[in-house]
Amino acid sequence: MNYRVEYNGDDIDLPTLDSALDNAKRAIASDLGTISGWSVEHDESINDWFIQGVVDGEAVGSTAVITGPEPTLTARSYPRHAPAPADDHARRRVFTGGTPADVLAMAANWLAGRPEVRAVDDLGWRTRTDGFELRLYYRA
Repeated sequence: MNYRVEYNGDDIDLPTLDSALDNAKRAIASDLGTISGWSVEHDESINDWFIQGVVDGEAVGSTAVITGPEPTLTARSYPRHAPAPADDHARRRVFTGGTPADVLAMAANWLAGRPEVRAVDDLGWRTRTDGFELRLYYRA
């Protein structure tokens, strides 16, 4: 059970959530310098943590993302009339590039080569200092 820290194009696998959070905070602090606090959000549906430095009450700089072990969805996660099978997992894939067209093309090419993908649940889009990032949440 590993946790992956993604920050500014780099990533590292760590064995515990505490070590992943510490690593993310150190990376952010080394980029930004003095930090007065932290913004840490957890998305339970995909088991990801989003960490940003806070200065004077404002979140600043790039966001570090900690990807935890993929959660197993239960019937509680779905409407009561459509319970999920026990082996149904939400998954995420991240694409980064210099232009929106590059990122969308990478995602389209990846999906074209994955016939096991049954559904795309959500897309997340954000700009980065070095380009763009698309997060694709899917089920296989």
